[in-house]
Amino acid sequence: MKKLLIIAASIAFALPLFAKEDKAVTLEGTGLCAKCSLGETKSCTNALQVKGKDGKVMTYLFTENMSHGKYFCQGKTENLLVTGVVKKEDGKLMIVPAAVKEKES
Repeated sequence: MKKLLIIAASIAFALPLFAKEDKAVTLEGTGLCAKCSLGETKSCTNALQVKGKDGKVMTYLFTENMSHGKYFCQGKTENLLVTGVVKKEDGKLMIVPAAVKEKES
């Protein structure tokens, strides 16, 4: 009975996480290259680093590169806005990008 309650509670807490994955979000952070700047991938891949409410930096890898040279491969681009759908793949945060632009001052 105790195990059943633990399983039910785990499912109840996990459901909101799955519901958020299909919803488009806009993230603000620093755009950079996951290979050149972070050394996380074998080939140039767009990445967005976002500082969470707890101060921890989370890195989102793009599922497809958009405007790679403009925002990502020339060092860092601060205050970048990325709109897309967030998902998790192989334990990594991924974003399916729909739009990328710099935040207006």
